Amino acid sequence: MTRQKQILLLALVVILAGAGYWLYRSRGGAASVGDKDLITAQRVDFPVVISATGVLEASRSVSVGPPQIRRERRFKLMRMVDEGTVVSEGDFLMEFDTSEIISRLRDETANFQRVQEERQKKRSDTDIQLKNLKLSLEQAKSDLEKLEVKLSSQVDLVSGIEIEQTRIQRDAAKRNVELLEKKVGYKTESGQLDLQISRSNEQHYRGRMDDLMDAMDSFVVRAPVAGVVIYKRNWNNEASEIGSNIFAMDAVMELPDLSSIRAKIQVDEIDSGKIKVGQEANITVDSVRGRTFTGKIVSIGTILKQATFDRPQKVIDAYLEIGQLDTQLMRPGMNLKAQIRVGEYPQVVVIPMSSIQERDGRSFVQVWKPEIKKFEWREVSLRTNDGMTAVVEAGLDANEKIRARPIV
Repeated sequence: MTRQKQILLLALVVILAGAGYWLYRSRGGAASVGDKDLITAQRVDFPVVISATGVLEASRSVSVGPPQIRRERRFKLMRMVDEGTVVSEGDFLMEFDTSEIISRLRDETANFQRVQEERQKKRSDTDIQLKNLKLSLEQAKSDLEKLEVKLSSQVDLVSGIEIEQTRIQRDAAKRNVELLEKKVGYKTESGQLDLQISRSNEQHYRGRMDDLMDAMDSFVVRAPVAGVVIYKRNWNNEASEIGSNIFAMDAVMELPDLSSIRAKIQVDEIDSGKIKVGQEANITVDSVRGRTFTGKIVSIGTILKQATFDRPQKVIDAYLEIGQLDTQLMRPGMNLKAQIRVGEYPQVVVIPMSSIQERDGRSFVQVWKPEIKKFEWREVSLRTNDGMTAVVEAGLDANEKIRARPIV
């Protein structure tokens, strides 16, 4: 066979193969059509579903943070138990740095000792001054008594001038006695007042010392109830870490009542008017693979809010009660997805989305024509879809067969 004939034969084979492929395509591939290639359009009640995301949360929980201590506003976290730890009442949860408390206790102890020493010194000084005043008073009384005796004995023996001088001395002595008595009384009262002030200062610093001692004990925080430890997260979804500064009113962790776990979801503003209390939903939890839980909306928020600081879309909160609650697997904070049934289209024709070919905004399917044993393209009008299944409004009847995946 010459080379020219070989080339002609090869060209003929290619032409015949192309013709066969064209014939196959023109007949819709009928020769190779099997049951697995065909789908029957079904008439069913099609549920209207909206999707939402959210988290599990416990409606009842105990928040735990730093101890409530007067004049203490900030605490440094030193250690804490791991998240997910199951604790009993009284078990260790976390501990805060006590170095500042120890320093303040040292200062308050020094202040207490100082006021003690001041009180003892004041008492000693007051005792000495009172003793001297009382001795002076006794001497003044003795001098007054002598002048009284002298004055009474001079009435008939000395001149009137001497008697008057003695009387003047006696009056001066009497005034001196009265003055010394007042000084003794004043010194006694002032000494008692100083001692009361000193005792009050001692009690003040003693109270501060006792408060700080009690505070040191409370810097070790224990579980107020039994539960599972869940770290509390801030607006940026970050939990407190060892070394973090915690403010007095901040919560570090919570101990949820696992039997009160519910789903908190955020519904987009566009769908917010469709949800109602009592509607049922299917819930999947990201951390619980292979399981779907039933749920029912029990409450809906009243205001729209921004989803997150970096997501300006408006959402509304809704809460779902979970059926078949599994407290062994579920924990607050786990992410979830919910499919909420908000209505249905009764007895409509449905087909898989995979059987639809989109062209310039129009939808087409390949309908099997058994009388001519081939497929033909047909435009259909769609009402809605859930991402997997579409509702046909016009262009296709129930029980008609279409190609499972269109071939262009």
